[in-house]
Amino acid sequence: MNLCINVTMAIYYRRMMLNVSRLVGRHIKLNNNLKTNIPIVSYGLSVNNFKFQYLYESSNRSYNNNNKNDNTTCYYFLLSSLFGFFNFKEEDGEEISELIITIKRSILSIQRNEFKKAEQLLHVALRQAQALQNQNAITYIYDLMANLALETKQLKKAETLFLLVLERLLSNGVTENDLKVIHISLKLANIYEQTGDMEKAETGYKYCLENVQIYVDNNPKDENVLILLAMTYDWYAQMLFSQARYTDAFKYFEQSYNICVKVNGREHEQTVNLLNYLGTVSYKMEEYDKAIEYLTTATEIGRSLPDMIHIASVHINLGNVYLKKGLYLNAKKACYEGQRIAKNKEDEESLVEANKCLDDIKKLL
Repeated sequence: MNLCINVTMAIYYRRMMLNVSRLVGRHIKLNNNLKTNIPIVSYGLSVNNFKFQYLYESSNRSYNNNNKNDNTTCYYFLLSSLFGFFNFKEEDGEEISELIITIKRSILSIQRNEFKKAEQLLHVALRQAQALQNQNAITYIYDLMANLALETKQLKKAETLFLLVLERLLSNGVTENDLKVIHISLKLANIYEQTGDMEKAETGYKYCLENVQIYVDNNPKDENVLILLAMTYDWYAQMLFSQARYTDAFKYFEQSYNICVKVNGREHEQTVNLLNYLGTVSYKMEEYDKAIEYLTTATEIGRSLPDMIHIASVHINLGNVYLKKGLYLNAKKACYEGQRIAKNKEDEESLVEANKCLDDIKKLL
């Protein structure tokens, strides 16, 4: 990376640390009402009848090998940035055991979308950790609180808490290019994107990409690092797409897709999601044959994934590409299939899009 970009990254990091210092002494209110009907870090975009369903709500399947069947491990990966920072050892004493049980109950509540209960349990856990003066546990709980705020779209609270976690990590000797810091920085970049601060978001994504790539170069077989790199490519590409920067978006979606296939294999929900993105970006660049190829492949893989909720949207996207090319019978077939799947899976959003697609076709036939 050239000197200019390195200087930009350094400025970004210093600004982030200034934000941390301003927030350290500030009282943080953590008792706001939570919205319990918002899924975990989800994106739903609709562009010219193209509906993107890229759900980190189902990330316990998306970025880990299905054959491992280890939902809890993946949830920790997405739920907390602090892998192994607070070790769960029940044998350390009764009070520690009670703290661990409280933390585990809070995580289980998050997995069940019981967000108010999770927040209450995290406050109990924080008081327990503070009574024990267990600083690592306190930092870990703040990180869980930050992720809970992000998942429930309380973005300002999430930012404040993530910055607090960063301050605690750095004061504990963690370096600025540590994976824990990078993971939190990725989430902060996403928060800045969602709040409209695109310049800070882009700098943050590039900061993460640069530093994760160093880890990949040093250990190209580390799946956790590869997953983090794939997520960073993916989230950055989503932002680029929202800005109509389609060429760059395609490049980063493709890189995320290649890692996904490497880690998870071809028959995987995340593979389908990324093929859907690649097809949609190709459509926006008026490369319709490429779009058909990506979306057709996605639908073929989707047939072997019966639990994938939003596969109907991929069929509808394919129908819209056929419609754009004037292949009305192909479009009708694809949209009918999307309609059928949407009805079976009670996917109301996709059903609306399927009906609209079929109405458009009917007018042209």
